[in-house]
Amino acid sequence: MKSWNYMKFLWKSDNAHGVHSPFVYNIITQCFYNKAPKSYTKTKEHSTENITPQSIKTLHKIVAGLNPTKLYILSDEAPEITEILRTSGEVLNARVWFFSTLAPVPSAIDLAYISSEDTATAIPLLEQVVPNTNDNSTCVVGNIYATEETTRAWEAIKNHPDVTVTIDTYHLGLVFFRGGQAKQHFTIRTNTSWLLNAFLGSKKLWGLLG
Repeated sequence: MKSWNYMKFLWKSDNAHGVHSPFVYNIITQCFYNKAPKSYTKTKEHSTENITPQSIKTLHKIVAGLNPTKLYILSDEAPEITEILRTSGEVLNARVWFFSTLAPVPSAIDLAYISSEDTATAIPLLEQVVPNTNDNSTCVVGNIYATEETTRAWEAIKNHPDVTVTIDTYHLGLVFFRGGQAKQHFTIRTNTSWLLNAFLGSKKLWGLLG
């Protein structure tokens, strides 16, 4: 079932060239398609049932691309995610600080990570993050396709009134809170294979022929 879900994701997905939002284009090129980050080799060491090696690689790319310094971790996997992000910071020679939601964060949070098993717990976690965000804050949502319940939670997060832009990478979801911007939802593949891009690009031709 997960393989079929991933195939459906790929068919719906775009790469950077299919995106017409300058903001999202910059996120994609800075994080997912930037070849500059140093290699991160501890994926197997930190991976668990809900934190896959691909999720870890994507998190590393996000840290490398966005260079966050002020972080929230709200997740059942908080110890593992904290260690992954701490290691990413060390590999990239970046200093990261982990804050608690119990006190205001100076000038807002840079990066938050949340994950949960269902909508009933996902939305309260998101609403703990929102008060300490600004237009430059990013919230990463883990396990968005782990189960039917987490997929419904991801849909609820996308529809939350404070959320304006989301990026679905299948392994993780990215959420942004950009004031004054209309809601936009993007499905982006982080794989830059030219063969995959060529094959998936053909769907536009089929649409024209249809």
